[in-house]
Amino acid sequence: MVDTANIKLEDVVIADKYTDGYDYERCEAGLWSAYNVIKKIRDMTHPTVVRDCLCNISVNAEFENNDMISLIYSGKTNDKYKRGMPATRYLFELESYGFVIDNLITSKENKPRHKLAVKDIEHFRISYHGSDFDDVILGLKLFATACMSQTKPNVCFYNADIRVAFSGASKQYAPPIDEVFGFLPEEQKKAAYAIHNKLDEIGCVRNCEGDATKYMLGKQIFTTIWVGERIWFLSEDEWWQKLVFKFNLIHLGQYASYLDECTESILQSIFAVGSCGHNKKNERCENGQKNCDGVMFEYQGKKHKKCTRYFCIFKDLSEQAILNYVRLIELEYEQRTK
Repeated sequence: MVDTANIKLEDVVIADKYTDGYDYERCEAGLWSAYNVIKKIRDMTHPTVVRDCLCNISVNAEFENNDMISLIYSGKTNDKYKRGMPATRYLFELESYGFVIDNLITSKENKPRHKLAVKDIEHFRISYHGSDFDDVILGLKLFATACMSQTKPNVCFYNADIRVAFSGASKQYAPPIDEVFGFLPEEQKKAAYAIHNKLDEIGCVRNCEGDATKYMLGKQIFTTIWVGERIWFLSEDEWWQKLVFKFNLIHLGQYASYLDECTESILQSIFAVGSCGHNKKNERCENGQKNCDGVMFEYQGKKHKKCTRYFCIFKDLSEQAILNYVRLIELEYEQRTK
């Protein structure tokens, strides 16, 4: 997960379009408070579902009145935000962090609160009664509005990165790369920067999605770099590794001969991936990837068709492997820009 910078109250500079006519100083304090409350939840809760509830409320609920100290949730959803409310046990867990949920109206009047399903809840009010921060509710609503201008609203909300509400913020959520790579062990950090610098050099645009930083070349994902304390697809005995690369080498067939110069680990990452084939009934390949046409190439006289879902995920961070990765990026870029 991206570790959001240590933002101070004096760092907050809100774009006018997000203050919505409210008192600026109050918005400033509220946004900073929201940042701290979300961080508090993030530091104590795993996975993201509690923050997911708070994000859903902040996007969809409306102020109860002009004092902006409570929100009313009535089940209505924003057309631009399609994520549903997680299970109610995560919703009510917000009360462990200073929130109060009351005025609860449900379709099952006699059903205990802990047994309610999301579909049973018709209405509730949420406010913040913690004594540590002011105007949290206002700040959350302001922050959610800013997040909705992003390509991935929930990601910047989960990370409490209130800089998306600052003047001049990009619509493509991408915190400074020094923050993304900051916690990595030195050798892994060196490898990460080597690949990032090459991707930056060829003009890729970053977009952060939790542990995954996606590098876009035009409208296509060129590379994904996973950075995290516990990358979700690694086994427990691999958690020492905080960095994994995925290169979308869709034109590998044009430069497959270069594989002769790659490390054995790189070759294994390529050839150990299952073959690809459409399931005509549901248009998914045998690995569950929808609309996967596979990557076709020939190497040492043998033809291959590999699934794009798992293809070219690399864990080798040796010096030679990094050199190979850089060259593979260059070769793929040459083919995509012909």
